[in-house]
Amino acid sequence: TGDLGQGLVMFFGRCCCVQKDVSDEQVFNAQFDSSAHDFLASHPTERKTLHVPPDFSIRSVDSTASSGSGYVSLNEEQKAREMTKLQHMIRDFVMEFLQGVYLDAVLEDGSLVPCKCIMDSKLSVLMLQVASTTRTIDLTNIQEICSGRELRDLQVTTPLDDLCATLVMTDDQCVSFKFADVQAREHFATCMKVLRLALD
Repeated sequence: TGDLGQGLVMFFGRCCCVQKDVSDEQVFNAQFDSSAHDFLASHPTERKTLHVPPDFSIRSVDSTASSGSGYVSLNEEQKAREMTKLQHMIRDFVMEFLQGVYLDAVLEDGSLVPCKCIMDSKLSVLMLQVASTTRTIDLTNIQEICSGRELRDLQVTTPLDDLCATLVMTDDQCVSFKFADVQAREHFATCMKVLRLALD
């Protein structure tokens, strides 16, 4: 269990951080005990993962044509349908996060660790729990939610790829999650962006 505990310290201890230069790097400060492996092993039934709607379509920087604006003109009926679909998607996302879902957090060395994510009832605080350590993030402190090609603009210490999404806080700390596919990544990023915008 020592190796896992050491890796977990890297998750919050030296998470991927936006940096202007190496001396500006800021880190999460939290300590993990060596019972992390025992905790994760003893809670297999609680590992509810995020559900991605089968009809979720990707409209991100990754899917837009480089020559076009990426926008599609919709008539009023189509707009209403899309808005209803978005509202249902956000509602389902929120319900899952209120109950708690497990996402794969990316450690500094690129390895993954199960992270339980729970949102408060006011939809303003995201709690991240790895083993017995908890980190809370006020959604108003999220400066950017980056995924796909947007990650190329970040200067980070953690190896990220096209399946990752990163929450960048106003203090330049960040946390990244890796998803099974691009659709799951964009579903998470889209819903988090909507929830973040709702707090402005």
